[in-house]
Amino acid sequence: MYRHTVVFRFSPESTTEQAEALATALATLPAQIPEIRSYQVGPNVGDNVENWHFAVVADFDNVDDWRVYRDHPIHLAMIAEFIHPILADRAGLQYEI
Repeated sequence: MYRHTVVFRFSPESTTEQAEALATALATLPAQIPEIRSYQVGPNVGDNVENWHFAVVADFDNVDDWRVYRDHPIHLAMIAEFIHPILADRAGLQYEI
């Protein structure tokens, strides 16, 4: 298995509604991209102000399936519509599980 993990920090101008819209949109991806095996998304629920604001953890059978997801037009459209407008910082990594 191949795991993709990404965390976001949102801009100070971002709203709770924008974060909720992001979570709702991303949750639709597994039904649209069959290469996704497991997909969890959500906002930080901790009290530490230094934490990242939002996380995505996605599992794939292999790196090629992750690349399909990474480059998929629906995924890219969601990044453009829901992430870029509120993004301040991003960190990501992929690893074998």
